[in-house]
Amino acid sequence: MRWAPSPDPECPAAVSTRLLAAGENWTEAVQAAERALATPGCREHAPCMSRAVGTLVCAGELVAADEHSLALLDESPGDPVMAEHMVLARAGVARRTGDLARCSSLLDVLRDNGVEDEIRPVVLLWSVELLVARGEPRAAEAVLLGHGFDARCHPDRALLLAAGAVVAMATDRPQEALAGHLACGREFTDAGVLNPAVMPWRSWASRAALACGDTDEALRLATEEHAAAVRWGEPRALGWSLAAVAASTPGGEDLAAYERAIRLLELAHARKELAEVLCDYGARLTAQGTQAHEIYAQARATALDVGDTAIVRRAEEAMTAAARVDEPVLTPVETEIARFVRAGLPNRAIAARLAMATRTVELHLTRVYRKLGLSGRRELRVTGWAGLDQKTLRPDRDAPAGSSG
Repeated sequence: MRWAPSPDPECPAAVSTRLLAAGENWTEAVQAAERALATPGCREHAPCMSRAVGTLVCAGELVAADEHSLALLDESPGDPVMAEHMVLARAGVARRTGDLARCSSLLDVLRDNGVEDEIRPVVLLWSVELLVARGEPRAAEAVLLGHGFDARCHPDRALLLAAGAVVAMATDRPQEALAGHLACGREFTDAGVLNPAVMPWRSWASRAALACGDTDEALRLATEEHAAAVRWGEPRALGWSLAAVAASTPGGEDLAAYERAIRLLELAHARKELAEVLCDYGARLTAQGTQAHEIYAQARATALDVGDTAIVRRAEEAMTAAARVDEPVLTPVETEIARFVRAGLPNRAIAARLAMATRTVELHLTRVYRKLGLSGRRELRVTGWAGLDQKTLRPDRDAPAGSSG
């Protein structure tokens, strides 16, 4: 969506775009978009329809936006410009609901048919985001390097800067990502676009600042974006910005902010963002000593449903690390005694091999049962705890073996 002034400032589509850019009157913006969609003159003009449907998308009216774009595709079979704008709108709906496979297929349609210059930067940014989500940051970087745009003079320079920053963050260059997101934000601000529902550049910049270790800057950016999101009032923008505030906030208040952010993202059906914020919440819980397996499992399930391989991998790595931390810790002697039991040896034979009294073996076994939550020898023989393999059993010392004690 270009932010240049419309030739007719009273056109309801142009009014909706101005209200969207200002980000202060959600109701009037949606009403203006709906008026444009109901006005015959606007409805026949692809740029007007792009502005109106784009406003609905950024307002979170995703069902209405998808229905209108489908209807316009049916009404204008011979208008390739209208077709491109409406396919892009449908890709935007899919992106915001976390249907990454559908978004990708719609972007493929645009690329296959040749893309109008006006929407190429949007296609580039979303394509880069999809590749990063699939866990392919180097492929995203290759796409970015091969786009052929001159970001210094392109009218949609902000989108090109955002794409570069997304790639920089995904390839462990947070300082470059921070600079890119801030430059993107300056472009949008200079164009009068203040609404984080259009481009949440401050939240992205806040995450980059955190990765650089600058918590003060991260909190400043996140707080500013959340204040702007509150003025607009759309749940997705509210939840995403609030999660950035939570990530930047020290102390105990962050957990409550994370929980509110999660509820807002669920309300907005913003599944991609939800998966990432669940992972962030799990990491904060773990850092504070709270078990977070269920949170990570929810993040993984959501990311799998979305197709966000990067978040799936992150959640699985966190779950594996948490499982290692949560494993019961046996002493070396307890571990060896438990292994002998699993190998079928009675207590007296174990005592002879380890040169200790049978009673000492029994005391060690009692502690093993308690630590592993087992009722006795039979359960120990069948437990699947990974620490009890039989590779390091001590050889028999030729001490007399007897029956178990």
